[in-house]
Amino acid sequence: MPTVALKASLSDDGVSFGIEDVAKRFSVTQRTLRFYEQRGLITPDRVGRTRKYNESQIKRLDYVLSQVRLGFTLTEIKERTDQAIGDDTPELTMHEVEEQLTILRRQQAKLSESLDILVRLRQVLSVRLTPAN
Repeated sequence: MPTVALKASLSDDGVSFGIEDVAKRFSVTQRTLRFYEQRGLITPDRVGRTRKYNESQIKRLDYVLSQVRLGFTLTEIKERTDQAIGDDTPELTMHEVEEQLTILRRQQAKLSESLDILVRLRQVLSVRLTPAN
């Protein structure tokens, strides 16, 4: 993931970053950040209507996005982060890793099957659509 420099602003609590900068840094939309906030996955500070993210909140967002990339649901991520103490990000257990591997392999098999069916369908359709000479 390309790193984008964040424009920091000083607040009473230290350094904070605006939603636009955070969205660019993580290559997500502002709408995604607002959705994650609505789901309770991240909790930026509010200055009026402006969202401000401190280093701790950025660390948590990084954790959430890493878990999304691993295929975990937002509900699973929320449960895991709710169990974390303070600013700590929970580590996956071997059981969770094995379980997720099983789920993703099952999804991969279904996806592979769907791809095979679509490739065969495309072949059938291309034969039907080819004009006879």
